Amino acid sequence: MLCTNPASLGGGAAALEASFPAVGLSVLGRKVTTPWVTYPGLYEAQCESAGGATWLSIDWSAGDPRPHVTASLGPIWGLHLDDVNLAMVNLVDDVANEESAFKG
Repeated sequence: MLCTNPASLGGGAAALEASFPAVGLSVLGRKVTTPWVTYPGLYEAQCESAGGATWLSIDWSAGDPRPHVTASLGPIWGLHLDDVNLAMVNLVDDVANEESAFKG
C-alpha cells in the first residue's frame, strides 16, 4: 500500500490545513455565516505502517477546545468520511504548486 501526506509530500509529519462546510455550525452561541471554517494548527498528519497496512495517521492537539472529527463509522473506517476536508487546503496548494512547476 501507498501513503502520501498532502501536508508533506517529501515525507514526515506536518500540519494539515483542514476546511469544513460551516452549514449549521455555531461558535460561542453565534451562527457561523461563512460557507467554510478552518481550524489552523489543530490537525497533524504522518504516514504510518504496521501489520502489512499503510495509512495517513491524523492527530489533534489533546486538550484543544475546538471541535474535532471523530471516527463516526468505527475504527476500521477511521476518519475516512472527513479525509478530503482534513487536507483540503493542502491538496489545493499541492495542485497549484504542480501547475506552477508544469507551466514553469
